Amino acid sequence: MDNSITKFLEEGRRLQKLLDEANPGKKLGLSSSDSDELQKYLSASESLKKSRQLQKLVDEADLGKKLGLSTLASEELQKYLFAHDPLKGTTFPAMPIPEPIRMPHVPTFEENNEFQSAAVLLRRLATSISQWRTALPDDVQPGILAILHGGIQIDVECLTQEGFHGIRIEGQLKGSPCAVFAHQSTVQLLCFVQTVNPPETPRRSIGFIINDEESKA
Repeated sequence: MDNSITKFLEEGRRLQKLLDEANPGKKLGLSSSDSDELQKYLSASESLKKSRQLQKLVDEADLGKKLGLSTLASEELQKYLFAHDPLKGTTFPAMPIPEPIRMPHVPTFEENNEFQSAAVLLRRLATSISQWRTALPDDVQPGILAILHGGIQIDVECLTQEGFHGIRIEGQLKGSPCAVFAHQSTVQLLCFVQTVNPPETPRRSIGFIINDEESKA
């Protein structure tokens, strides 16, 4: 017989022998059905063995069962041990919770240059007009004349801050109502004393709107 065929048959016999040894039913010469029943029995026995090992670990963790006490005595022992726990009632120092890191406030351009804003100019002008008005007699009143580029003159009735550098001027131009928007650097504001005319009794006030807050001076 060819050597290759002989080696193939020998390898087949060796493999079959390994399978028979792995199967206890065949190893004992049992039938196929009896071999299956033996496998089921061994599987059940292995599960039972693991269950008993687990129960043993649970019993060892229970001091009452470990000492052979009854269920009631075991529960009393557990209560006693809990009541005399040396760590019971111990107050551990609380760990301080660190405060969140607060980012420093970074000033905006407007905050850094507030002293140059139109709001500061109008606020100082309103304060000066109010102080000046209290010092004037009743028959005169302070007035503001806005002088624009080209010599245009407006008798001011209200001044409003518009943005950082802008001013809105409302008043009379040669007897007609008008409103002008201008950069604060292009406007000259002349404060003067004018006589109170009979229709203006009591004295006429000048309006200011600064940071959306309206006031009279």
